[in-house]
Amino acid sequence: MQRTKGFLLLVGVLRSSFSLAQAVVVPAAGTGLRGQYYAGRDFDKLVLTRLDPTIDFNWSYGPPTPGRPSERFVSPGPGVPGEVFSVRWTGYLYAPVSGTYTLYLTTDDGMRLWLGQRLLLDGWRDQWVTTYSTRVRLTGGRYYRLRVEYYQVHFDTRALLAWQTPPLTAPSAWEELLAAVGLGDTDPTPIPTRYLYPALPASAQPRPTPTPPSVAAASPPDAVAAAPVVAKAAPTARARPTKPTVRRLPSPRPLATLGPQAVSADTAAPPPTLPTLRTLAKGATLTLPNLYFTRSTAALLPTSYLTLNALARTLRQQLTLRLTIAGHTDNIGDAALNQRLSEQRAQVVRRYLVQQGIDSLRLAAVGYGGTRPVADNRDPRQRPRNRRVEVVVE
Repeated sequence: MQRTKGFLLLVGVLRSSFSLAQAVVVPAAGTGLRGQYYAGRDFDKLVLTRLDPTIDFNWSYGPPTPGRPSERFVSPGPGVPGEVFSVRWTGYLYAPVSGTYTLYLTTDDGMRLWLGQRLLLDGWRDQWVTTYSTRVRLTGGRYYRLRVEYYQVHFDTRALLAWQTPPLTAPSAWEELLAAVGLGDTDPTPIPTRYLYPALPASAQPRPTPTPPSVAAASPPDAVAAAPVVAKAAPTARARPTKPTVRRLPSPRPLATLGPQAVSADTAAPPPTLPTLRTLAKGATLTLPNLYFTRSTAALLPTSYLTLNALARTLRQQLTLRLTIAGHTDNIGDAALNQRLSEQRAQVVRRYLVQQGIDSLRLAAVGYGGTRPVADNRDPRQRPRNRRVEVVVE
């Protein structure tokens, strides 16, 4: 009887492993996207074409140069100006598994994303660093036409295309395989090069899609399948937006569907803990990592939630832990405004933790403005370290 049970268990493991092997499709690795770089914010003059392995750029300040002793803006490439330029990336995105993906754009200034013929994310405006996201159902084994456009006007420069893949439940024997191909991550990560293609691979076969006869010739399929497994468009009119006076992160866009609907799960694994809090003595200070606000405001960016959720979980596990939340800024600008901003950011963090069920009596909030720097404010590369939120153990 025990031998029979053991045999059936072995068969079950092998069957589940075989099913997973069918679900995770890994074709020939991609090489990235075709990037066209233009002088001017409206794709005015093409000056550079190249292959970019992924979209994860932070062109901001470079080291001083002769004749310009202060910081300078870094050019994205030969012939591209350091300010007032635009980029168009085109190619194909490969979906390795079926399910609901979350796509992210993080940008300063404007950025927008098309998948197939659909405009999924639109942040085409002058703005400080802002993150946009949407969920979309993709079918494993298909290539989806991808287009991303970006423009920059002044100051900081950021362009990021990231995703969060569908959660996967797999036998432990397959965990290393999933990690190797970048699947099952619970945190947003830049889309790996292996899933980005500048042109449709020769092995891909067109997927027939029903299309009205009047537009059949003008509308190529959104997706194509990777054989043998069962997806560049003209630029649109571009407005010249002005810098908004109030900057708010847009609400998540509705769930979009490309291709046949696939079984999916939207639950993510719990965020990581902050293990260093467990060993901090009274009076010790910890700078909260990956905590971001919209510039010059106390509006939290969504990328901050993982850290704050981890902090809330630590506080729920350590019921005697009391914290003072301290906000800090750099010393650029009016000192009174910096003081108020640091207090507001500390209060926002405290309010978020209280909303997660933490007793308000365990939390205090204070702002120090730019009076307690940890880096040289004269160095623009070090200055961001002073814009921080700390927790102090009481």
